[in-house]
Amino acid sequence: MKACREEESPRKRQRGSCHPPEVAGRPAKATKRKAGTEAERSSRRKRGHNHATDPSSSPRGPSSSNGKSKFSILFGHKSRADFNEKYQMLYQLGEGGFGSVYAGQRRSDLLPVAIKCMPKRKVQIGTFVFDGKEHQIPLEVLIMMTAAGTAGLKGKSAVVQFKDWYDLGEEVFLVMERPIPCVDLFDHVEDNGGQLDEHRAKIIMKQLVEAAIDMHDRKMFHQDLKLENILIQTTSDGPRVRVIDFGCASYAKDGPYRGFTGTFQCAPPEVFLTQSFEAVPTTVWQMGALLFNMVNGGVQFDTCDFICSEMQLNNNLSEECRDLLSMCLASRPDKRATLEQIRQHPWLSCSCGEL
Repeated sequence: MKACREEESPRKRQRGSCHPPEVAGRPAKATKRKAGTEAERSSRRKRGHNHATDPSSSPRGPSSSNGKSKFSILFGHKSRADFNEKYQMLYQLGEGGFGSVYAGQRRSDLLPVAIKCMPKRKVQIGTFVFDGKEHQIPLEVLIMMTAAGTAGLKGKSAVVQFKDWYDLGEEVFLVMERPIPCVDLFDHVEDNGGQLDEHRAKIIMKQLVEAAIDMHDRKMFHQDLKLENILIQTTSDGPRVRVIDFGCASYAKDGPYRGFTGTFQCAPPEVFLTQSFEAVPTTVWQMGALLFNMVNGGVQFDTCDFICSEMQLNNNLSEECRDLLSMCLASRPDKRATLEQIRQHPWLSCSCGEL
């Protein structure tokens, strides 16, 4: 989902990947941020099966007996006429193996929305239990609702708010909040010359850490935190970080995972070395990759290049910033910082103003 500008650059419509072409291996070489190459326009992720079978990624969703009204948003609709009456599609924001995403608006109040249109065969299904009855619901819906929590209903969550979904036979439509005005973090970095100063990066990083901690507290594992999946929304209170695209997300667990579904350029080294990874160390590595991309300048982060010493930290960065990067990007997961250690790191401890 690219819920940002009124006009989306064609360069951005297909960027990043969730799966390698065949099997896990060395990702493509890093590319210059400013190049706008075909590699940056590579097809977005192809994800999912009709039903998720790995219990680590698809346990039962939330259950309730407190009344259907609170959970009616989860039950979806089946009428295309109802969709057309309620929402208007405006223009395409992105496309790839998962389907397409469109900017739209709710007709009743012109609320900006993003509409994710997917072939039903590619939608992972989760189970929601209500009054003892099981309901089959897109796993992405369950995860977004859980990740946002009550703060999402109050408009205070970093996670974009889920609004509605439609089962239209061969297609599934997900309707989500489209924050405006905003720009994704990839473009925000580019708009600032390909590198943010440490003050700007610190403002964003502090919010990212809080969002990551909150998601893991809710047992949500995003698995694909990267520049393109972070929005920077302009508000009267200053910049606000918003997390989007939960198509690779799963329920978090304490044990190891196999079968990485995020973007391989930001995957932790253990994905390539042992094909086994855990939720929090993976998120911490991806936070390090995000910070690297914000402050280091030059090429985009690439895990294999980094661990092979083909990418170096910028010597012009402060000692505290370099220390935090080293803690997040430790090659061994047991030596990596925890999310709480990142939150308490001296580089993030000072007060930050607006961008």
